[in-house]
Amino acid sequence: MQGPYQAYFDNLTAALTLVKPPITLDMSGSESIATIRRCAEELFRIHQDNDRILKEILFSRSAETLTGDEARQLSQLADALFNYNRSLDVGVAYHIHRLLYAYAQHHQDLDLTIRELYYQGITLMYLNVRDSKKGLDLFVEDIGRYFQAGASYLDRYEEIENPETRGYIIRCLGNQKYGFTSYRGSRSPRPGYRMRDGWADYMDCFDKTMAVLRDPRYREMDPDLPWDSFVYAMHYDRTQFLSELQHDHDPVIAKAMLESAEYVYRHQRESAKVKERFVSDRTTWYTYLAARYHMGLTPLEELLEALYDMCRSADIHDYSGENIWVILHAPEYLLTYAHRLPPEDLLRWEPRLQQTVDKQTEYLFQLPRNEYSLQVFRSLQDIISESAENNDQFKRRILDYILTCHAPTFVHSKMIALLTQRFCQQLLTVRPGLLDGAFGLELSPAHPENTKVLLEKAYLCGLYHDLGKCMLLNSVGMYSRSLLDEEFLSIQYHPVFGCDLLEELGLPNISNVSYFHHRSYDGSGGYPHGERSCPASIRPLVDVITVVDSLDAGTDNIGRSYAAAKTYDQLVEELLRGSGTRYAPEIVELFRDDGFRREIRDFIQNNRIAVYLDVYHKTQ
Repeated sequence: MQGPYQAYFDNLTAALTLVKPPITLDMSGSESIATIRRCAEELFRIHQDNDRILKEILFSRSAETLTGDEARQLSQLADALFNYNRSLDVGVAYHIHRLLYAYAQHHQDLDLTIRELYYQGITLMYLNVRDSKKGLDLFVEDIGRYFQAGASYLDRYEEIENPETRGYIIRCLGNQKYGFTSYRGSRSPRPGYRMRDGWADYMDCFDKTMAVLRDPRYREMDPDLPWDSFVYAMHYDRTQFLSELQHDHDPVIAKAMLESAEYVYRHQRESAKVKERFVSDRTTWYTYLAARYHMGLTPLEELLEALYDMCRSADIHDYSGENIWVILHAPEYLLTYAHRLPPEDLLRWEPRLQQTVDKQTEYLFQLPRNEYSLQVFRSLQDIISESAENNDQFKRRILDYILTCHAPTFVHSKMIALLTQRFCQQLLTVRPGLLDGAFGLELSPAHPENTKVLLEKAYLCGLYHDLGKCMLLNSVGMYSRSLLDEEFLSIQYHPVFGCDLLEELGLPNISNVSYFHHRSYDGSGGYPHGERSCPASIRPLVDVITVVDSLDAGTDNIGRSYAAAKTYDQLVEELLRGSGTRYAPEIVELFRDDGFRREIRDFIQNNRIAVYLDVYHKTQ
């Protein structure tokens, strides 16, 4: 790469260092703030530069005007930006592949057309927001179309001479499952989704793909393609249905799980022999034993012993992907299977079960922040609802861990917590009736303790209002350019994800505040969209947070560039102009009091520095 293509890549590399300012505990407060501001200013410069570069090389180009050299440079840039789970910029890679696909069709380049169909599908997969429990899969239809179109070229396999192109056809064939609405989710969120609802569609794709992978005719045409690796990937992917058997036995799925688990187990052992070393894959061993158990070939006690040994022997200082899985997930599997024991046997297992849960908790809260946040957060989603630990302290530690994984969101959230509490104090003084009944609390001289409870809940509502953003770090973590349409659409679901997580932790009122805080006061705009109405008991808190959310985000001149931030008075005037439409009149009218307006300005200036220092020192 050269010129603007290399410049964009270099800018992204530089941005990665800037989003984590080099703060050390021995720095003074002024030095720390200056470092954060310097990084923010440089990020803003990169942001502007990258937007200019992308307009020049990508968003102003068309298939008809793109030259061959530009297409090659763009292809090299896309390859540099996308690397599956460790991508620098999967969103821009996706848009590059869209342009290259149009270029390939314009020039009737069959090999490039097939390649770009695969890469459009795979990059959009990694850009996608998906949650099978909610039946949510934002871009499933487009993903399916890309892979189905690529797989359709199997009919022309023999006329295609390039083995690499043929490999893309095979990959598209197996990946068609990611476009099935019944496999990973549905076109619209729906309750009660179960993974097994997609079993028939999944197996249709599996069988058709395996028929090709095992066909000697295809293997003879392209002996250098990794056919056995393709087969292994199909079997490995299918073992995910094992989780369906933990709660509801199905003999058909159980038989298929045993077939796939045995293949994966044998394949890994054979691979280890070829490399002249033994590879101990703990997750594969568990899958193998669990599949045998569900077919009645392995006793329950043997499976429990294997799971317990996995948990017991896992190194609590090992932060590899496999070890994160073992320590965070294996205890939940152990608890699930242990409850199949007779009561007297379960009692005997209790001490060991508690040991694994204690180890899980200790490991979770010593994980280095920021470096493993995505994988750990996804793990937390899976284990929270079934965790044996459900006390308030455990909930708060989980929530605090999630926030500290993403320092900018943590700073903003603490500021919103403080501002929400302060605005509620003002309302209690000038309009006490507005908050009466909030969270079901009666605010009267007869119940003075309820005022303190209300202010505590107001603080928590502010602190956790943006919790769902931590689930979308692939989208919201991009500070070096403007968001793409797909990323902005993804971000619009962060209130939904935050709400669901808080509900899982038994915080229904706070979860509702999280859900509604981006809705317009008059219902004319905002997100998420839907028929769900805001409960009257938390509406005043939603109205407060909607106002202070804009107030803090728009005026932050420490973690955001001075050029990007607005002055306090500019922002307040915007809030007042939005009274009755975007914002609740009762809340923005508080700024008509000049004394309160000045107080909040000083409140923000004084607390913002303290919050930044606290968060950035805490997350080092």
